[in-house]
Amino acid sequence: MIDIIVDMVIDSLENGSVPWRKTWKDFSPMNAFSKRNYTGFNTFLLSFVCEKHNYLHPLFGTFKQISEAGGKVRKGEKSFPVIFWKVTIEEKDNEETGEDEQVKRFTPFCYSVFNLDQTEGIDMQNHIPELTVNSNNRLEVCESVIGNMPNPPRIVHEQQGAFYAPVPDKVNLPEIRYFNCSEEYYAAAFHELAHSTGHSSRLNRFEENRTLFINNSYDYEELIAEMSATLLCSHCGIEQTVENSVAYLTGWAKFLKENRKSVLFGAATKAQAAVNCILGKPLT
Repeated sequence: MIDIIVDMVIDSLENGSVPWRKTWKDFSPMNAFSKRNYTGFNTFLLSFVCEKHNYLHPLFGTFKQISEAGGKVRKGEKSFPVIFWKVTIEEKDNEETGEDEQVKRFTPFCYSVFNLDQTEGIDMQNHIPELTVNSNNRLEVCESVIGNMPNPPRIVHEQQGAFYAPVPDKVNLPEIRYFNCSEEYYAAAFHELAHSTGHSSRLNRFEENRTLFINNSYDYEELIAEMSATLLCSHCGIEQTVENSVAYLTGWAKFLKENRKSVLFGAATKAQAAVNCILGKPLT
């Protein structure tokens, strides 16, 4: 099933669109019954299938949850995989020191979910969370995210271009008045702030990217930054509207074809870490 999703993503990129670009204006993909938002790769996967199938809201549930709520999945509907990582702590002997040390082990579990649009007998309105964000305070929320980032880079508006410079550790953005709309400004700001989390004083991601992907490290880093920006825009309740060039997207499609699903999973995991870094949340 994951291979099918990856093929769909590659097809979208080759046709000049970013499948995770359009985030939901109201809320991120969530379990309709536990009220918990999905994270990491699950966020991108479920956002993508909502876009692909034109589902009304990103509300999902397992077959059991839907049945227990008095609903049923319509005949012929297909489920979507969700990955859950169980973390266990194991004691392991350190051969060098001879002492016991604790080692984290991550075990993946896959389960299936359905969108509520695929069901009958469930009143979707009862599962939509209350929304307090409006067009005015969405920008305030974005400013709060930027202003409260721990150990932030310096943000300047010196040149007509959006970029992150690692050596001076600064983000440059055009002034907000030069963007088509405020949402585009914050999407660009979040993208560049995501790049800044790769700095050695934060997540130290740049060297690892070069080691793992050598010539493709730039493409991989751009995937991480773009996914991070999507998560942050969703967190703030705004929709990303910035479009990339066709050549840029073609490069991503080629990179994904060569590296397959490991790239999406890896980039999504690193994007979640970048978002947590920006929001000041625990990194593990």
